[in-house]
Amino acid sequence: KAIIFTESKRTQEYLHRFLSANGHAGKLVLFSGTNNHEESTVIYQRWLEEYKGTDRVTGSPQVDRRTALIDHFRKDDGTGAEIMIATEAAAEGVNLQFCALIINYDLPWNPQRIEQRIGRCHRYGQKFDVVVVNFVDRSNEADARVYELLDQKFQLFEGVFGASDEVLGAIGSGVDFERRIAEIY
Repeated sequence: KAIIFTESKRTQEYLHRFLSANGHAGKLVLFSGTNNHEESTVIYQRWLEEYKGTDRVTGSPQVDRRTALIDHFRKDDGTGAEIMIATEAAAEGVNLQFCALIINYDLPWNPQRIEQRIGRCHRYGQKFDVVVVNFVDRSNEADARVYELLDQKFQLFEGVFGASDEVLGAIGSGVDFERRIAEIY
């Protein structure tokens, strides 16, 4: 299970189209503030049918949609999603402890938001190490500057509070990316 965080719905839609066209069709779930994507609505309707008449259905469409999408992502019987593409809506108040790979497709400028994203998966009782991959386009001055500022802020936090893990990691080449992930696992 992998979760990809992005800042915008436009990027979320792009990633959905790209991954669907490249071997992941039917294995994706989108999570946003509205959760009104066509596939999300189908998942929600199936979930409502499955839990009709139970206390799982709260009667609040917004809460029930979120629960339905997380349940679909959690399934490990081959019928659920393998990848969740999420906006910041999934960065707070969501337990994704069953997921062990976080990809920050774009980095927020606020280090707390990165920590919140990681906190969705890295929780007490976690069975597997959580791997965090941060995409940074070093040729893009804005991306490079955001990374530089985040690095400075995390160094400040580490100096004041101490840090248990390196959050931003080292910048590496995309060529070594797959080999490095394989080594980690």
